[in-house]
Amino acid sequence: MKILKLFFIFFVPVLSMAQVNESFTDGDFLENPEWTGIVSNFKVNTEGQLQSTAPATSVSYLTTSSDAFVNASWECWIKINYSTSSSNYASIYIACDNAEISNGCNGYYVQVGGTNDEVSLFLQQGTKKTKIIDGRDKRTDGSSVELRIKVTRDANGNFKLFSRLPSESNFLEEGKVLNNVVKSSNYFGLLYSNTSTTGSAYFFDEMIVTGEKAPDNELPEISSVNVKQNNELQIRFSERMNYDNAHFEVDEGVGELLHASWTADKKSVVLTFEQNFEKGNLYTLYASNLTDLAGNLLKNSVFDFGIPEPALPGDLVWNELMFENPEQATEYVEIYNKSDKVIDLSGFVVTTRKVDGELNTGNKLPDLALIGPGRYMALCPQADSVKNYFQLLAGLHIVQMPWSSLNNEKATLVLCNAAKDTVFDEVTYDVKWHHVLIKNPKGVALERINPDLPVQNADSWHSAASNVNYGTPGYQNSQFRTLETTENTETFVWVEPAAFSPDNDGTDDICVVKFKPETNGYLANALILNAAGVKIRELSNNILLQPDGFIVWDGKTDKGLNVNPGIYVLYFEIFNPETASKMAKKLPIAVSYR
Repeated sequence: MKILKLFFIFFVPVLSMAQVNESFTDGDFLENPEWTGIVSNFKVNTEGQLQSTAPATSVSYLTTSSDAFVNASWECWIKINYSTSSSNYASIYIACDNAEISNGCNGYYVQVGGTNDEVSLFLQQGTKKTKIIDGRDKRTDGSSVELRIKVTRDANGNFKLFSRLPSESNFLEEGKVLNNVVKSSNYFGLLYSNTSTTGSAYFFDEMIVTGEKAPDNELPEISSVNVKQNNELQIRFSERMNYDNAHFEVDEGVGELLHASWTADKKSVVLTFEQNFEKGNLYTLYASNLTDLAGNLLKNSVFDFGIPEPALPGDLVWNELMFENPEQATEYVEIYNKSDKVIDLSGFVVTTRKVDGELNTGNKLPDLALIGPGRYMALCPQADSVKNYFQLLAGLHIVQMPWSSLNNEKATLVLCNAAKDTVFDEVTYDVKWHHVLIKNPKGVALERINPDLPVQNADSWHSAASNVNYGTPGYQNSQFRTLETTENTETFVWVEPAAFSPDNDGTDDICVVKFKPETNGYLANALILNAAGVKIRELSNNILLQPDGFIVWDGKTDKGLNVNPGIYVLYFEIFNPETASKMAKKLPIAVSYR
């Protein structure tokens, strides 16, 4: 064995660029290079090999620094004095981003053994493991296995996996694959999984790692922000950060930053502030002077966060629907948060109902989809196209997610939880709900006039105004009207405004008939009459009135046609069946077009 090592040292000139060259000839694995991990479960034996020493069933590992990734080669000798299985196997982590590989990392590893007794290459993303080169079955079959592993990767991300048994003079190619999911490396590692009887059955030796460091042109990101304690905020980053000049601020009166504590891997920090974070507040974090170790500036330096609370039916409502998109932008739908809670929509589902009433599969919202009280969130398949088409200001909540095209005529749109056993809002929209002046609904959104209006009522919706390019994704609707009834002691009914222009330009497009009867229990009839006193629109017929509220007239006749410019009359009649009280009033309404 050691004669073979001397051969490598003497004849391989590439070792001048080797990032790992470990043969354990010094009898030590703690220095030159330094290995860290579960060191108590390893030793260098009398043969000069790294050997497992696990006293019980375990998953044990060691890692050492290595950023070899481009035009790279990884070699290792391994021996397992036991039949490999799903519980007895070894892994060589050729590239990974985390020294503690047993807790999850991003990288690539070769597994020797396992259920199929093979040598295979895996991609690991966190704790998710995906086989990308499926080696030959039974390659490690037998009462013990000894072989040399070799992996190469070129500058384009082409991997090749090789193995060689002691009886073979050349390496056998197990397979090849192009994979660029992981972009770089920080560590090389060894791992073994043993049962109670195989704790000393694993041997590693003759590790040679060569290659170049991957160029880092990728901007780091804030991956999550969570309130850890009352006044503590934990921020996680997509990669290791340079925090020497870092500066953090949070709005909403949490005071000064008292302390910042970074983790050893430089991928997370805990910030302690003067004041506690409170439920119901959506906070904004501002981070500056932060780069990754390659000097790339932080991509998302502004990040919203809060203390999420569970959503209940009625908290979230459909507020805007673009179901036939313009050529330059994609479809979108908009959610409004009526509650006083910060709600995490991560994993919520946007779907439609089938004809039989069952829900389609739908699509899930991405992680970190927080929406604060009284806030809007637009969902779409391509966020940039929506932002650019509607010339949206920065800071609006436009969330990109997987998408299933909406029907251009009619469909039932549903917002539900991941289990699909709770529906938060549901609307069966219809293209006929658009304003009569909208001859072509392509690129025109339907807006809910007020989130408190009944969702399944055509009068609750109106075509978005022309002056906002027929859509308001992520902010208050162009056709929004308040439901609050101002105090009017002189009459039980009035109109706002008394003159309106139903031309869909976003200014006074609808007339709101507001009412406030003296007591409960009144029924109402509301008619629009032309100058000759002929009924052209019935707004209500014996509806039971709430204590105060309103009815909308959009300038249409009962036939769905826009009225001509002129003066019209609202005839509003209320009566109480219990008291026989009856009142009626006529009010003029002027209609014009700009």
